[in-house]
Amino acid sequence: MYIKVPEVRRCCCCFPLRHGIMFFGLINIIFSMVAVTCLVITTELKKKNLIDGSSLEVVTATILFSIFGMGVILNLMLLVAGCQKDILMLRLYLYYGVVTTLAALVPTFILLSRMMTGDVCVALAAICTQWYVIILVRSEIMKLEQASIRSEERQQDHEPAVDVPDRVTLL
Repeated sequence: MYIKVPEVRRCCCCFPLRHGIMFFGLINIIFSMVAVTCLVITTELKKKNLIDGSSLEVVTATILFSIFGMGVILNLMLLVAGCQKDILMLRLYLYYGVVTTLAALVPTFILLSRMMTGDVCVALAAICTQWYVIILVRSEIMKLEQASIRSEERQQDHEPAVDVPDRVTLL
């Protein structure tokens, strides 16, 4: 079975793709900062009221929000890559996004099994947003690669052909 990832041409059907990527990069930075703040507050509150079994919840919440907290640096990289149209940095962000989003599913399911609906809703919202950003970044990479190929073809078309007669030797 082969699943084709959609290619989008505009962000949210109205913004240019690159501007949308930078917008979501800023949103992810803000969300990551809020998540890290919530992580510290939640962990400290649960440590004070520690009962049997809640230590797993504290560790799971810490891992989940730490994954999103690490995203601050890479979302800053996404902003720079979007401004500079840097395919390598965009591709690095793409790989990071896929790995961390898949890794974030494990603690989310653990929190779901513990009926921590608030944390699960926040985590699922972040995961869905991250998948949308991944699709946007992939579309931008494809667009930049196609533009690069077109510009190389134009350069080759405009290069004068060197015609060397058969009787002239190069050595």
